[in-house]
Amino acid sequence: MPRSIAEVIDALDRIAPFGTAADWDPVGLQLGNPNREPRSVVVCHEITEIVLEKILAIGPGLVVTYHPLIFRPLESLTAGPNAAGRALRLAEAGVAVLTMHTNFDAAEGGTADSLASSLGLVDLSAFGTIEVAHPHQRSEFDISGAAGNEAKIGRVGSVSTLSLRALANVVERVLGSRARLAGDLCGPIARVAVVPGSGADFIDDAVSSGADVLVTGDVSHHRAREANELGMAVIDPGHAPTERPGVKALYSFVESVVGGAVDLTGIDDSPWETG
Repeated sequence: MPRSIAEVIDALDRIAPFGTAADWDPVGLQLGNPNREPRSVVVCHEITEIVLEKILAIGPGLVVTYHPLIFRPLESLTAGPNAAGRALRLAEAGVAVLTMHTNFDAAEGGTADSLASSLGLVDLSAFGTIEVAHPHQRSEFDISGAAGNEAKIGRVGSVSTLSLRALANVVERVLGSRARLAGDLCGPIARVAVVPGSGADFIDDAVSSGADVLVTGDVSHHRAREANELGMAVIDPGHAPTERPGVKALYSFVESVVGGAVDLTGIDDSPWETG
């Protein structure tokens, strides 16, 4: 186990630099003292009420979460079944929180690569440019070196020729979620783009990448229609399901750094019924 939380931050920064996160994304240490020794390390998809109780049962330590605990600035830290209440309970219990989000999407072997690989895509290339955080906007524990002003959080690759329906069956089986389909159900597919989480903003980029299909979550009626009008189909299995392969990879990376990490990544209690 590392001697300090700062050592864990530094090691994970080398794997997925915090400076490659989107400039709107609150990655890095969100709660806790970086100089403390982590008695335990837990990895999770998101700190929900269910996950919180399991973390508190483990005791003081560090939680590495994919979804940020605190996404918007808090005006108060008071008890309740919300982000502020969970942050308060974690702080009182001596638990630190470190977020690895869009920086891990962009990283080699991270969320985007893991989603693409889980679906059998090969000959991968990156697409979907995001503006990244600038060093002067981060604390010393958020970033240890910027990687330019842009990163790419999508992947596009080749797949054995399938129909949209056949590919959707693969997506549902691999991700464990029912999927919505928009587009030609019978036409052949050669190139598939993936964006973990919410990827509708990258429809134009996916089309430009040569994709026949985009696999992502949170696609609205109008954005699906837009994709179809541009000649690209959409498979939407939901937000959290598209992140599951990557969150498993996150646990593996953290485990390689600390040894003995507790795996809570299987708990991603989505507010939507996806099974």
